[in-house]
Amino acid sequence: MFPLLVALVVFAVAGIAGTALLRNLTAESGDLKQGLAHLASVRWRDFTKLVLQAMEQRGYSLVRDDDGPADGLPSDGGDLLLQRGNERILLSCKYGNALIVGAPPILGLGKAAELRGAHAAIVVTPGRFDDEARRVAGQQRVELVDGAALWPEVKPFIDHDFSADAAPQGANRNTAIAWGGAAVTAAVAWMLAQGLQTAPPEIVVAKPAVAAAPAAAARRAPAAVAPAKPGNGLIPTDPVVLERRRTETANAISTLAGVDRAFWSTQSTLLVYLATDEADPSASLCPLLERYPELAASRVQLQPPAGSQKSVRFRQCQAY
Repeated sequence: MFPLLVALVVFAVAGIAGTALLRNLTAESGDLKQGLAHLASVRWRDFTKLVLQAMEQRGYSLVRDDDGPADGLPSDGGDLLLQRGNERILLSCKYGNALIVGAPPILGLGKAAELRGAHAAIVVTPGRFDDEARRVAGQQRVELVDGAALWPEVKPFIDHDFSADAAPQGANRNTAIAWGGAAVTAAVAWMLAQGLQTAPPEIVVAKPAVAAAPAAAARRAPAAVAPAKPGNGLIPTDPVVLERRRTETANAISTLAGVDRAFWSTQSTLLVYLATDEADPSASLCPLLERYPELAASRVQLQPPAGSQKSVRFRQCQAY
């Protein structure tokens, strides 16, 4: 029940949020598209008036020619001179349907602005500028304002609400996308909640574990500390292991007091060279041999030092 409830809540929240988000994005995109189409459809004079209103919001005012038209707009579609304080700019409106403004109208515009006493120029179009036009403008004091940048500035001066017209377009498609995504999100949420609900909790019983530890240690203790008894272990069959045991035992006996060196002369005979005539390491070397059952009954040849008058002695720690 819990996973289903989680999935329903996620589905509802994601669907409503997705629908609202896509609706707003569609409305904004459609508003810009229809707004630019409207700007491209009006007459040049009406378009220029909208641009002048936008420039007034920037603080500019039109410098009127006493001999010109009453509204101050030239009948030949020429450039306009604007003023803001002591600053003057030249405004050029490039108008047309689906207009792409290239570099030619921009060339020499900075010089033309200087001739009319302006410090810079602004070129406005409901269309867009190509890369060459932007490059040329960057070399002069010319600001380019295309349709996408212009629309937010002139929109407040247009009575018609284009976003209302754009909203219904694609509404069904956006709704389907939003609720489809919500269904996928809800399915993922259901699987996660199902996994959390069915996963068995990990229960750790601390006290039995603590109690078992001493018992286990007690069981292991005799094996760890009990001395090896001859013959109570299994003899390995691996030749490598057998040879390692033999070498290890000979090296250990070589370190005993009174022993010069020790090595295996045959498979069953350990040759021990004594350091002095009085040395007798039998009591110390037998425990080392008896660690391994296959070596416990080995014959030990005690070789007196060179030049000694004593004879060779033999020992055997265990009988076969």
